[in-house]
Amino acid sequence: MDNRSGRNHRYGLHLLLFLLTCATTFLAGAWSAGGPGLNAAAGGMFAAAIMSILLVHEMGHYLAARRHRVEASLPYFLPAPFPPVGTFGAVIRMREPPRSRSALLDIGMGGPLAGLLPALLVCLVGLHLSPVVEMSDLPQGAMLEGNSLLYLGLKRLAHPEMGPSQDVLLHPLAWAGWLGLLVTSLNLLPAGQLDGGHVAYALFGADTHRRLSRTVHVAVFVLGLLGLACELLLVFDDTAALARERGWLPWLSWGSGMLPWLVWTVLLRFVGGRHPAIAAADDPEPSPTRRRLGLATLALFVLTFTPSLWSPLP
Repeated sequence: MDNRSGRNHRYGLHLLLFLLTCATTFLAGAWSAGGPGLNAAAGGMFAAAIMSILLVHEMGHYLAARRHRVEASLPYFLPAPFPPVGTFGAVIRMREPPRSRSALLDIGMGGPLAGLLPALLVCLVGLHLSPVVEMSDLPQGAMLEGNSLLYLGLKRLAHPEMGPSQDVLLHPLAWAGWLGLLVTSLNLLPAGQLDGGHVAYALFGADTHRRLSRTVHVAVFVLGLLGLACELLLVFDDTAALARERGWLPWLSWGSGMLPWLVWTVLLRFVGGRHPAIAAADDPEPSPTRRRLGLATLALFVLTFTPSLWSPLP
């Protein structure tokens, strides 16, 4: 078969997945805006923002791989045919292992650091456009997005006047920015072949990476179990009434937002295990500058980590 036809086929698949994900994110944003029917303006803003964040993130990996002459695919976008997100993200595929820890470190850091910039910009602009409302005025069944340290700081920067009984009603751009920060955090989990796993392997070696992966997997499972326990306590009227009487209801509602970590426990079975070895037999340590940047990338995980992803209004 002609090599060019194979490449054209792959390019066609990349383009098709990209266009499908544009469509599903548009529908997710248009539906999530609320109100009767679909809000085309909200859908367009959300789709453009989240697709830009994902594209920049994946191209950060791709360009770093090309710089180190590691053969890698263009991004595969993953559409999700249901709201409120409309996508499972995007991935690139490395067809060969990096030849050095420095190369692995650059490739692992490239995506989160590149994607962070548009995520921060979109989130901050979106939060400025998001009105501040009293939480008591929110409709029954409203969901509250989780807060990372970085996201809390952005909310305070955008709305320094916001009081403890208030929150923002998310503009579509703010929703996309929040998701961008969440994607950064999930990818930076220091486990397996996630971005954070690449960085941990390059910085600390195979043995420490293996222990970190196991620890992260257990911690994620425990978070999911706590979320399940809180969700079950909220389901029963007697325990929910007791929690309301004792003032525990906000904590149980917040804790129920950890339930999605059970899904990540399953996903980590596929990407959270062993890491492929570096290709070079004699591999020098990454430079001090690279190591500092790698440690800063892992610190970014702490800043973007969101224990409770979203929870019902108590």
